[in-house]
Amino acid sequence: MSIDSLRRWEEKGKIQAIRTPSGQRRFDVDSYVPGDKPDNKKKAKSTDSESTLRQIAKGVVQYAQQMQKSRLFPYPSALQLGVEKLQAICVMQNKTQPQGIPDFLSSKWGEKPIKDWAIEINCPEEWKNVQFIEDQKPSGFCIELDGSYINEAERIQNEVMEEVFKKSLQNPNLYVEFRRLLVTRPVITKGDLDVKSVLELKPLQKVLEDCYEEAPVSYKKQGKFSCCGHCGGLMHRTADNELKCENKHCFKQKKQDVPFECDQDDEVLWLKKGLRYFIHRPGCAELRIEKRMKDLGLEVTLYPDCDKYDLHVVFPDKTVWAVDVKFWESAYNLAFKVNSPIPKLPHQPYHESFFVFASEIKEYGDEYIQEFLNHCPVKFKKSQVMFEDTFLQLVDKKLKSCQQ
Repeated sequence: MSIDSLRRWEEKGKIQAIRTPSGQRRFDVDSYVPGDKPDNKKKAKSTDSESTLRQIAKGVVQYAQQMQKSRLFPYPSALQLGVEKLQAICVMQNKTQPQGIPDFLSSKWGEKPIKDWAIEINCPEEWKNVQFIEDQKPSGFCIELDGSYINEAERIQNEVMEEVFKKSLQNPNLYVEFRRLLVTRPVITKGDLDVKSVLELKPLQKVLEDCYEEAPVSYKKQGKFSCCGHCGGLMHRTADNELKCENKHCFKQKKQDVPFECDQDDEVLWLKKGLRYFIHRPGCAELRIEKRMKDLGLEVTLYPDCDKYDLHVVFPDKTVWAVDVKFWESAYNLAFKVNSPIPKLPHQPYHESFFVFASEIKEYGDEYIQEFLNHCPVKFKKSQVMFEDTFLQLVDKKLKSCQQ
């Protein structure tokens, strides 16, 4: 692509460009819009304000992946462009700017909430309270904003679905067993994984092996791995040599970490990042709710019809509830991922449906729920959207009404 073509596209509004503080022009290829110049001013404004932050998030995630492979340079192009856009915003507002990528990755910028950047930036209000980097790793907000790990999780789910459909006549519960394993065993030895894939999940053997990767040796403390006492995930070492779960919400549960016992010669594996974030995290809440429903004597199906939704609950009066469990840092980002109502099963449609947020994030409160409702393209009633604890209270109330 010639520079002249890019300039013509810029003049026609098909692509966005900025001038860096040094006077160089940078084109944002992600902003390219084919056809005529878009006349939706609101959309353009949103792109201008949010694209910088999305670009930075993409770059931070790519940089973290790069660091895992011990490749320090060059910096990802997405991170370079994102920081240059941020510098341009600072220059236009006559504010102090980050002095390059290392400065942004420090405590001055990336490790601070956006509201503390001391610049005016048009973005959803809830974004202003979060940061891109936590414990020298991409924050949950950053991962959601980038979205690349969602694609990884969806890819593996699609591959599983293909195999499940082929083998469903032999084992209708194959998908449920697969999902349950990922949730309950985020850390596993290669020996155990081999046994599971051969004896219990043989039709999904190749897909299952693709879900795990070697656990980082740097996570060991005194020669051993440890797992989170709340979610079971692998603990990493912080800068002051303390152990911490990558899910920051687990710390509030105040549960003692558990040493991971394994044969010294066996290889330790853990779920890939996308699966840890988008399968394991909400999965812990899904299994908690499933257990509570069973303890109450209710009929509950996990991931009905290969994950049409998360939980299918049948009450004694034959009322059916459909439940989707979510665990996202940003209600705004989640809202735009939900593009349709919970589908009904043809053989047993539900009477009521609910979106339930994991109890780990209940501190986000009513503002989180309202943000989701305000921006979700699917119009839900407020009574359909709630945190896990509130939903369980609703179940108790419904069950009592059935027993009267």
